Amino acid sequence: MGNTPKIFIGLVTYPHSRFNSEGQASQRIIELANAMQQLGINVVTLISDRNDFPSSGKVIGVVDRVRSAWNQVLIEKAWDEYVSGSGCSTSSRKHGITFFGGMFVKRAISYVFNSSSLARLANIDLSHLRLLKEGVASGADWVLIIEDDARFGNIVTTAGMLQTIIEFLNGHSSRVFINLSESIDTIELRVDGIVSGGNSVLTLSNESELLGISPAISNTVCANMYSLHFAREFGSAIEVQGILPSIPIDWRLNQLIMEMKATPVECYWIKPGLFLQGSMHSGTKVES
Repeated sequence: MGNTPKIFIGLVTYPHSRFNSEGQASQRIIELANAMQQLGINVVTLISDRNDFPSSGKVIGVVDRVRSAWNQVLIEKAWDEYVSGSGCSTSSRKHGITFFGGMFVKRAISYVFNSSSLARLANIDLSHLRLLKEGVASGADWVLIIEDDARFGNIVTTAGMLQTIIEFLNGHSSRVFINLSESIDTIELRVDGIVSGGNSVLTLSNESELLGISPAISNTVCANMYSLHFAREFGSAIEVQGILPSIPIDWRLNQLIMEMKATPVECYWIKPGLFLQGSMHSGTKVES
């Protein structure tokens, strides 16, 4: 890969997305890539704006709808146990057989009568898979995948902080992923204790800090950066699992993290995040 760092930046979007209706998200990604190139970083970009599921020839039958609900609940239950086992999770709701059983019934009924949400999830999965595979094929050191509702402030500042992070992590473990976004509240995720217990390993220019997190946990996949090795394994995991039954991409990542427990993932979070998930923080101003 040489001494010059190389990063692949992919944008997940789709036709008629309200977050990219006038190409604003695509333009910001291009501007970010240009700013990073000005810093001497080799950048490859791809805007994934296709709906691939309709052309896949797959049909979401009743069995797939019920299995989708069941698989999601199984992963969420396993994740609940994984987080609780850390010894520093934050409980914000009751969990147990009744809770997860009720979750399954509600989702199964919803999916049986309306599979449009599953088709949407499948499209998002395919878009992430496309970017992971293209990122790996590019030979980049890092694969940065951003969803189109990710908002960020000053382009030059953001590019500079990404450069600082890349240079700091150069030569670290081959299994690395970094959560770059402010998305679901950590208390709601029941991981506040894990995040607050993270070790600050790097201070960034906007007073954000890079925290080393153990055990590895994720938020959403609004804006994540993966090492080449991790991106390859993430893409392979999606292909092995298959697009149906449908599972939200966030939970596919969580499942991979749990499967890697024997060979731990090197996990980092930026707090406050460089990106803000607009669909969850619509009224929050992004610092410039």
